[in-house]
Amino acid sequence: MDHKPRLIVAEDDPLIAWAVRVGLADQGYEVCGWADSGREAVRLAELHRPDVAVVDFGLADGTDGMAAAREISSRLGIPVVMCSEDAGAGDCADEAAVVGWVSRPYRISDLNRLIAAAIRH
Repeated sequence: MDHKPRLIVAEDDPLIAWAVRVGLADQGYEVCGWADSGREAVRLAELHRPDVAVVDFGLADGTDGMAAAREISSRLGIPVVMCSEDAGAGDCADEAAVVGWVSRPYRISDLNRLIAAAIRH
């Protein structure tokens, strides 16, 4: 890939979103958008057409991140990596929509590994 991989991050906790954006930028990714809701995540995915979307399971607008992940993956063809506080939430994941899953607390290196796999996917 001859460009920096581009990502969007959907996370409703501003502190976590900031830490993830900074950490991923430090890993060489271009974070081209941040959303705190499912609707905004889908809009940003449409607008920026990132290489990967990093989506939290629970988002601010009452939609779950899984609904946004399904739409981003199926309609736009963008691979999705899911994040969650709930270790059991991965059991609810739609395997067709999600390339990887990480539970909090997670390290940026864990997220980086999944994003790299999603880009190869």
